[in-house]
Amino acid sequence: MSEAVPEVLRLERCTRRFGSRVALLDATLSLRPGLVGLLGPNGAGKTTFLRLAAGLIGPTSGTVSWLGGHQRRDPALANAISMASDGDQLPVSDTAQEFVAMLLQCAGLTGDQADERAEQVLRRLGLAEKLDAPISTLSRGQRQRVKLAQALALPASLVLLDEPLNGLDPVWRMEVATLMNEAAERGACVIVSSHILEEVEAICERLVLLYRGRVVASGTQAEIRSLLSTRGTAVRVSTDQPRELARALLVDAEISALQFEPGAVIAHASQLAAVHSALPAAIVSSGAKIAEIETQGDDLVSLFAALGEEMR
Repeated sequence: MSEAVPEVLRLERCTRRFGSRVALLDATLSLRPGLVGLLGPNGAGKTTFLRLAAGLIGPTSGTVSWLGGHQRRDPALANAISMASDGDQLPVSDTAQEFVAMLLQCAGLTGDQADERAEQVLRRLGLAEKLDAPISTLSRGQRQRVKLAQALALPASLVLLDEPLNGLDPVWRMEVATLMNEAAERGACVIVSSHILEEVEAICERLVLLYRGRVVASGTQAEIRSLLSTRGTAVRVSTDQPRELARALLVDAEISALQFEPGAVIAHASQLAAVHSALPAAIVSSGAKIAEIETQGDDLVSLFAALGEEMR
């Protein structure tokens, strides 16, 4: 996306502590309109990041700014941010229609406008028959859809969704993804927090990786995939002649260690591309029959750990 497009959210050397615990450390990040996947294992700092992005809390040090430089509690940010948190704290005595319409009226819509928009989004999320049902009577998946409806109904510039697809059937996951895309297309920055790479991979064009409170990487899917492909630590080859293949590999590839398993050899190297390049010739010269070739350590958890170690 062009740099001319204004920033929606910027964190500059942002740290957030809770007592002696550091939940977010020295995070610098600039986000513009589009779909952004916020990824990290449990405890990585995703919820703290979202709460800072929502202005619900301030940083212990560093700065957070919105929409080109506005600060927290700036009146210009009124109704610019919407959020669906991971917790279930809905007003159970309200109906779905009442709850969503009330929030839209708080955002400045008239009563009729709020009712119309609330009904439109709730119907799209399969809640046409539950508009007037108390939230207390809804299933977990239905309550999740009500929570997402209130975040996606508001024409906000920054939409924050914490684990939004939890508890949703596949058909509603697709509809929620469609609503996210529509928000991004009208110019919103939609941040989707998850600990599951595959969940956001089909939705988000950009990814931000958090690990132990640090932003360890950010970029397009292609850029993140490139990191994954170059951060592997070993190649495991299933073969009928593991030792012969290992000897042949040592001729052309700088291998730091070898492990042998029944019917397999595992080659460790700092540059796995060299191992992959040397494999064809090694297979031919050794006469080994190959059943499977697998790169190890190129999964997302390994990438988080490797990048986290580099930042120490």
